[in-house]
Amino acid sequence: APRAMAVLRPLKVVITNYPEDKTEEFEPSRHPKNPEMGTRKVPFTREIYIDHDDFRIDPPAKYFRLAPGKEVRLRFAYVIR
Repeated sequence: APRAMAVLRPLKVVITNYPEDKTEEFEPSRHPKNPEMGTRKVPFTREIYIDHDDFRIDPPAKYFRLAPGKEVRLRFAYVIR
């Protein structure tokens, strides 16, 4: 079946060094193992939403999600800090 992503508990992230008026489109596959299912378009702008559970102000050791001073790679997009 085709796959989709959703943010159930959204937390707004503003990428301060990304232009306010710019929008890019990324085109990931609908299914990672079945390329014949095609692709879908995912917009990328200065304001994005991540799940609330993917951010901590004071993270524990070996926390691999977004936190102050840490870098993470967004799925199908860029590395942010």
